[in-house]
Amino acid sequence: MRSLPVVIILSLILASCSKTPGYVISEDKMAEILADIHTGEAVVESNSSSFRNDSTKRALLQSICMRHGVTTQELDTSLYWYGNNLQEYMKVYDKTITLLEGRIAEAEKAGGKSSDSHSVVSIDGDSVNLWRGPMSVRNSGVNPTDFLSFSYQSDKNWERGDRYTVSVRPVNLRSPLFMTIAVSYNDGTTEYVTKRQGSDERQQLTLVLDSAKSATTLYGSIYYSPQEGEVSYLDSISVVRTRGRNDNVKARNGQHTIKTR
Repeated sequence: MRSLPVVIILSLILASCSKTPGYVISEDKMAEILADIHTGEAVVESNSSSFRNDSTKRALLQSICMRHGVTTQELDTSLYWYGNNLQEYMKVYDKTITLLEGRIAEAEKAGGKSSDSHSVVSIDGDSVNLWRGPMSVRNSGVNPTDFLSFSYQSDKNWERGDRYTVSVRPVNLRSPLFMTIAVSYNDGTTEYVTKRQGSDERQQLTLVLDSAKSATTLYGSIYYSPQEGEVSYLDSISVVRTRGRNDNVKARNGQHTIKTR
């Protein structure tokens, strides 16, 4: 993985009570792994001179997996399964955010500063690009996964019915690109939208906030797993917010809602 910040979007606990098959990492463990990956992303961004090549980033990912007793292949397999079982994936990501919030609170209590991407973005206006990660990412078969994630907490500039669009221009991809955007509301529900596409044309995914609810956190991810020997790019990455329009209900067709608490 090239960039570790702020993402999504994944062992069997007991066969009788788990919805995940035996070869998939359980929800709780996957949430812990993703939280460590997010923290690792912050380390990479703040120490870019120490992570100039794929081998050092790969070593970081492997160390995270070793800590949790899994292999990078098991992580890849689990991410693929969760990517095709979105309700379970959203539960995992909600747990990941809770873990990150706890770490941030502990760091602040201890007098430290968090550089994690799970942050408040206070930018006013329409057509605002909130993306703070790299604008272009090089994919290589040397690394097993590329998981770019983002997470923003609501602030005074958020409005009900706002629209958030993830955009990326793939170049020479050999496998499908997976994108997801989700929002948590204060009533305990989560709404999400996903897209899986293999084209090299520019890809966009939009989530429209429910104008009848108050959003608390917006988060999502761009996931790509390059093939062996592949060299490709994810270019012109952005997360743009635009103000809501009168067709809010129609625009939200195709979005999924689940109860998270």
